[in-house]
Amino acid sequence: MVQERRWQPLLEQWCVIAAASSQRPWSGAVVSAGNHELPVHDPECYLCPRVERANHKVNPDYREPFAFANDFASLASIDSLAKAPPVPSAHNDVLQRKASSAGICKVLCWSERHNATLATLTDTEMKRVVRLWQREYIELSAHSHIENVLIFENKGKETGVSNLHPHGQIYATSFVTETADRMRLSQHRYMQQHQRSMLQDLIGRPAYSDELLVERSQHFVTIVPFAARFAYESWIIPTRHISSLADMSDAELDDLALVYQRQAKRYDVLFQRSSPNVTLLHNAPCDEDSANDNWCFHIAMQPPLRDPDKLKYLAGFESGSANIINPVPPEVAASQLRQCDEAANTSALIS
Repeated sequence: MVQERRWQPLLEQWCVIAAASSQRPWSGAVVSAGNHELPVHDPECYLCPRVERANHKVNPDYREPFAFANDFASLASIDSLAKAPPVPSAHNDVLQRKASSAGICKVLCWSERHNATLATLTDTEMKRVVRLWQREYIELSAHSHIENVLIFENKGKETGVSNLHPHGQIYATSFVTETADRMRLSQHRYMQQHQRSMLQDLIGRPAYSDELLVERSQHFVTIVPFAARFAYESWIIPTRHISSLADMSDAELDDLALVYQRQAKRYDVLFQRSSPNVTLLHNAPCDEDSANDNWCFHIAMQPPLRDPDKLKYLAGFESGSANIINPVPPEVAASQLRQCDEAANTSALIS
């Protein structure tokens, strides 16, 4: 039974793998594993076609992936950067330092169907979603004030999502986020020390062709990372060094669409329902730092579940130490996900 610390090289942090903790008697909270029927169109949903949003704008009658500016943006308007007065020197004090939080927030609707998910889209629809990812990254990363573009999806009530319509978001920030900065520095240092890309070296290790492998396609590898911080975390990594979606060919985009969807289907089979998930598309930052050249694009999928009816909570030790405890050994998680393949290909998935 695995009880050990493992090094997460991208974040340069330790993770504790604690298989014994999954055997504890459980009398805490459980979550429903049942699927809930949703309508194809919900006139009360502000993301559905033809529905008036809170700002009184009416969504078009869209029939393909649809992007619009978030009506309740978490970031200050990017225009505020030009208008903002200089920050007083007193606020450079380390105990009261502040800086701009400007950026662009967008909502990305994957489908006009309220009851769809990325796992249930047709191949053609999924390929359109991936091309939307690429278009949005290219457009936003070209903005003179944008330094980082994070495309993500919070799926399912368990992630705290406010709307169940199939959608994701983009936070394009005027700063490089802390996580992106950590990953950039770690990959840059690895390249300097080894003259090779960290993630291409990683997937070249024997373990990632065996016990940690979920799938290998023509252009991508789906793996459970050796130091997974979430019970069923997985990464999708290109087989060649690619810094961002902007650098992908049409063939790679098509392959990515289907590889991603197959992994989403595996989670639905594993948890016997439309699985909650947090998906993060890690593109290279778009500032002028030369270390961005050493960044390798990858997708991280992080379901919040440890099994079908239990959430993985961030408890006291983890929040107080920054050492995440994973109760499922990554090798076990990868094996379970591989076993979902046949069911994912033959069963009808419920949205």
